[in-house]
Amino acid sequence: MKELLACVGLAKVRVDAGFSRVGRRLSATDPADRVLMTLAARAVSSGNALMVLCRDGHGNESLPLLRAVAECALSMRWVSADAAGRAEAVWAELAAARWETLWPEARARESAQSFGVPTWAADAALGSAQDFARGNAAGLPWGHVFSDSQLPGRKPEEVLAAAAVWLSLALEALDRRWPGEFPGASEMRDRAPISRGQ
Repeated sequence: MKELLACVGLAKVRVDAGFSRVGRRLSATDPADRVLMTLAARAVSSGNALMVLCRDGHGNESLPLLRAVAECALSMRWVSADAAGRAEAVWAELAAARWETLWPEARARESAQSFGVPTWAADAALGSAQDFARGNAAGLPWGHVFSDSQLPGRKPEEVLAAAAVWLSLALEALDRRWPGEFPGASEMRDRAPISRGQ
C-alpha cells in the first residue's frame, strides 16, 4: 500500500513541477491552457482525497473520486490531441456541469480504450457504481442478515493502482501540450500493476 500511495502522490509532485516550469508561458486567453489547468487541479485534488480514504481502508468510499480522476484524465487527453478544436467543447461541458450528465460511461469507455488504459483500471473507475452502492453493507450491526444484497466492493490497493494509471494519463496529456515539461507518465503507469501485485 505504501508504494501505491507514493505512486499516486507522485502525480501532484510532477504536475506542480511542470506548471512551475510552464507557468510564464500560460495564457489567460488560451482555452486549452485554461481547461488543462482546471482539469489537472481537479485530478490532483481528487487523487489526494482518494489517497486519504484508501490509506484509511475506505476503498469503496473513494470510488466516486476515482471516477472523477478518470473523467478529468480522459478530457485532458482528448483536449491535448487537438487543443484548438476541443478545449472550448470541454470548457462548455464543465460550465454546464450537472451531476446527472457529468460522467457519461459509454464515452468514457470508448476514450479509455482508444488511449490505451488497461481494462482493469478502466473497470475500477467506470464499472464500480454497484461496488460503491452496495459494498461494505455488513459494516453495521446485524448487517449479515442481508448478506445476499452485499458486494465485497473494491480494495484500497485496487483503487490506488487504478488512480495511478488515470493520473499517468493526465500527466501524459500535459506533456503532449508542453513536451518535456511533465515527464514520468509511463513510469507511473508501469508501476501501478506491479505495486498491486500483477
